Amino acid sequence: ARIVLGEFMLSGRKLDPMTYTAFMAPTCFAVLAVANAVAWNPAVVPAFMTHWRLLAANAGVAFLLNVLVATVIKELSAVGFVLTGLTKDIFIVVLSCVIFGEQVTHAQSLAFCMTLA
Repeated sequence: ARIVLGEFMLSGRKLDPMTYTAFMAPTCFAVLAVANAVAWNPAVVPAFMTHWRLLAANAGVAFLLNVLVATVIKELSAVGFVLTGLTKDIFIVVLSCVIFGEQVTHAQSLAFCMTLA
């Protein structure tokens, strides 16, 4: 539903990817704030103070990823975005087989073929 809403906002409303990301950020923040309040652990604050550089870098990468996702949805459509993700997953599994010698079962192979069909 979020991807289809993104396609509607990016193509129907003619928003650019940066504006779409800025539009969706407060909604995502509200959901995460509620989840954080429910599962709050006081040990989070000292851990944050220790690892703030890693968290800042992670936040920057996440922001760039969100802008990239919005760009792909705008250029390809929601279906193109989903197919791109599925192709990426298949590529990761094949690469894992080649590099690490992992075995792919017949059920996994069949599922990947059905996904792309």
